[in-house]
Amino acid sequence: MKIGGIVEFKRAAGVFVAGISLLFGGPLLSYVAVLFLTWSASRGDGGMVAVFMGVVFVGGVLALVGFVMLIVATRRALAKIDALPVRTQPASRQDRYASNY
Repeated sequence: MKIGGIVEFKRAAGVFVAGISLLFGGPLLSYVAVLFLTWSASRGDGGMVAVFMGVVFVGGVLALVGFVMLIVATRRALAKIDALPVRTQPASRQDRYASNY
């Protein structure tokens, strides 16, 4: 959306939803992977332990990416709110109120 023909704002809702999803989905993925990792370690399967350690790492990275996306979406939304037009009083009303004080 263009405002005033100079600044172009990007949508923030999709990035916000994706950020929230990754922020919660990443740790959930890590938690499930840790459960399977301990199960595989108790069976003595070293190959699967390495795979699940990788999945735990990927879950942490996804959580970090989700946090960054959430910050970006919040900044975009606040920039849109800051750019909204503000109603001001006409100059004659302002002068009248200023003269009373």
